[in-house]
Amino acid sequence: MVVKKLGGLAFLAGVILCFILALVAWIVPSIVQGAAGLITLVLIILGIIVGIFNINDKHRMDLLISVIAVSMIGPITVQQLASLIPAISTLITALFQNTVALAVPAALIIGLKQIWYIGMDKKD
Repeated sequence: MVVKKLGGLAFLAGVILCFILALVAWIVPSIVQGAAGLITLVLIILGIIVGIFNINDKHRMDLLISVIAVSMIGPITVQQLASLIPAISTLITALFQNTVALAVPAALIIGLKQIWYIGMDKKD
């Protein structure tokens, strides 16, 4: 029960952090530029925690498909939105990058778990 809450809290913290950091990057870009590596590292760690503790069996494939779709289609959409609305292009770009930094590690963990289960011929 505590472990499940840890994953949920990591996800909630990651989503909130994605939005806050995107807003900060839009309002005061110099603050985020200096700490970009640290910000990405924190989001990656939160994504790993989410992948380990928060995704149950019936949502594995949904998460993997969603992350693949966002990772592939997202950059094109973000670029188009940024060109249509230049005033918030930094916000849109930062939000997308932060979200991908959170979601991809979770998907990587889930993908590795799925490969493990297939290799071991196990079903949860």
